Amino acid sequence: MRSVIRVVVALDLLACTGNTPTGSMLTLAPPTLSVSAATHVLPATNGTPELRVSASLRNGTKIRIGVAVGTQCPLFVQLSPDPTGQPAGSLDASMACLPGGSVLELAPGDTAVLTRVLGADTLAAYAAGLYGVNVAVTTSTGLLGVWAGAVQLPLTTSP
Repeated sequence: MRSVIRVVVALDLLACTGNTPTGSMLTLAPPTLSVSAATHVLPATNGTPELRVSASLRNGTKIRIGVAVGTQCPLFVQLSPDPTGQPAGSLDASMACLPGGSVLELAPGDTAVLTRVLGADTLAAYAAGLYGVNVAVTTSTGLLGVWAGAVQLPLTTSP
C-alpha cells in the first residue's frame, strides 16, 4: 500500500512542476498567420463564368512568416462533392508546396491576398451539384487550411 502512495505522490509532484516523467518538455505550436477564404463567381467573358477563390492572410505574430507563392505553388484549391455545403476534408502533405520556390515574406502586421481562378475548362470536369471549397496555404511555419464556402456547379451569374 505504501508503494502505491509513493507512486501517486511522485506523479502529483511531477504534475505540479509541469514536467513529464520522462523529462521532455512540451512545446507550443509555432506562430502562424490568420487565414480566411472566399469564393466569387466572375462574369462570363467567353460565355461561361469562372470561379475566383481568394485567401486573405494576416500576420498577427511578432515574427516574419514566408508564404509559398508563384507558378510553382499557386493557391491550393480543392473542390469536394458536398451535398450539405459544410466544411469537409482535412489537410495532408500532398497539398503543400515543395521547398525552394518563390516566397512572399510577411512582416508582423502585414496582410496579403492570394487568388486563383478556376476556369470553365477546369470546372467542366465536375458533375452538377453542390461542392465544398477548401484552400491550403504553405508557410514557413506549416500548412494552413481553411474553408472557402460552397459553390453550386455549373456556375451561373446573376443578370
